[in-house]
Amino acid sequence: MTLIVYTNTAGNQAGRDNDLFQIDAAGFLVDMGCVLVDHCSHAVNAASRVALQRAIRRIKPGDTLVVTRLGYLGSSISDAVSTLATLAAKGAHVFCLDAGKTDLCANGEGSPIRILQLAAELERDAKRARALDAAAIAKKDGMHQGRPASLSDSQQQQALKALAAGSTVTAIARVLSTSRQTIIRLRDAASRDSVAVRSPPVEH
Repeated sequence: MTLIVYTNTAGNQAGRDNDLFQIDAAGFLVDMGCVLVDHCSHAVNAASRVALQRAIRRIKPGDTLVVTRLGYLGSSISDAVSTLATLAAKGAHVFCLDAGKTDLCANGEGSPIRILQLAAELERDAKRARALDAAAIAKKDGMHQGRPASLSDSQQQQALKALAAGSTVTAIARVLSTSRQTIIRLRDAASRDSVAVRSPPVEH
């Protein structure tokens, strides 16, 4: 069975050597030919970590993957859980030094993956609650909801003038470095506003 070591230096040149020292001190026999290293930000998700994906592809049933930090397996708890689930499906063993000597892919009662799944659910629920609270406060204060406008007021006026002069949506979007959909939404909104202004009040 093969022992594979994965680490992500995140730009710290000494990171790999520090991790290898810790793994060796923990009693794992490291073959340098089985050490895979990424150098990307820890904010990059697991699917975009080239060396991590290479390590996953190399894993065979019974092989062991060793990391020093859980964050090496993903950019969030749910991302790391997804990586562990993939490795567990391949019949691998995974050890994270920060988590002690427990196989993170072990099955049965108290499975580490299940515990991490619960933590991921808690993380999602907390984020959702914070977003709802922020939206409620913003609405109470009369703040704009949704995504900020991609065009400034002056750019919007420039786009409307260009439309009135006969320019195409595509040409205006290119000049203002925005999408055609943005110009179309602006045009349609201006058209609705114009109709509303021209419509006479209904008498009762």
